[in-house]
Amino acid sequence: MNITLTDLQEADLPFVKEIYDYYSLHTNVVYSVHQVSIEEIKSFMPVGDPIYRSFLLKNKEEETVGFCYFSRFKPREAFRISVELTIYLKPEFTGRRYGYEIMEQIEPFIKQGGFSNIMALISGDNDASKHLFEKCGYECCANIKQVAEKFEKKLDLMMYQKFL
Repeated sequence: MNITLTDLQEADLPFVKEIYDYYSLHTNVVYSVHQVSIEEIKSFMPVGDPIYRSFLLKNKEEETVGFCYFSRFKPREAFRISVELTIYLKPEFTGRRYGYEIMEQIEPFIKQGGFSNIMALISGDNDASKHLFEKCGYECCANIKQVAEKFEKKLDLMMYQKFL
């Protein structure tokens, strides 16, 4: 294994913010257009939750290369069988096949939580993520066209899904 997942702690949130802010300010892979606060991150990312989990990602050299988490897909009780999966790598660690390992390692945690459906929401511009999720058995189940705008460009939101 080239990647290990360790439980993300509240003390790790500045690292998460650094990565998230980079993607917010420089790319179309997230729909935030400004830097986010730690409080905002806490509102969408589970930290210390026994069911919905978040992880730091470390490589063999013990470098922290990113983070991932699975969270409640929607707040209504009927959606309790589904989670939303999110993965972010520091830009200098993309393209190294870490994503495949992360997917293999996180799915057992999702199954342990009793979930049977994994959703991923991906920017239509994010070819690398679309390719990763497709290679890992996810199917595109929706493409919401021109639902957002960033850097004066209209953006699609693609929904990917995998049944466990």
